[in-house]
Amino acid sequence: MKENNHQTDHPQIKRLSELMELKGISKAEMARIAGVSPQSVNNWFSRGTVGKSSVLKLSDALGVSVGWLLGEEVDEENGLRPRELKMLELFRQLPDTEQDRMIDLFQLRLKELDEYMEKYLRGRYKPVGDEL
Repeated sequence: MKENNHQTDHPQIKRLSELMELKGISKAEMARIAGVSPQSVNNWFSRGTVGKSSVLKLSDALGVSVGWLLGEEVDEENGLRPRELKMLELFRQLPDTEQDRMIDLFQLRLKELDEYMEKYLRGRYKPVGDEL
């Protein structure tokens, strides 16, 4: 039987594992996002290092800071983007019931945007000759 030689204690590997759990993605999906082979992702877990290009792609696509992904201790001051800090500052000023309402509104808006994009892409990629 093949031995599992993943470096589970390495800070980057802890963050990759946490990211997979938080976002509900697999190693294969992580590879697709980073534009690398699934074997490359397995190598990250074995060696404990991730390439700079892959970290940048994962960070951008999955909405986490590069520092956090690299295993650094990240707090609100150095881990969030300026707009995220502004949103958090405003959000914290709301009462709990309004915070819940804002979360619901964000989820609804994201769903609307997803539906819009799906409709747009379906219309954009109609086969030639389907115009009426």
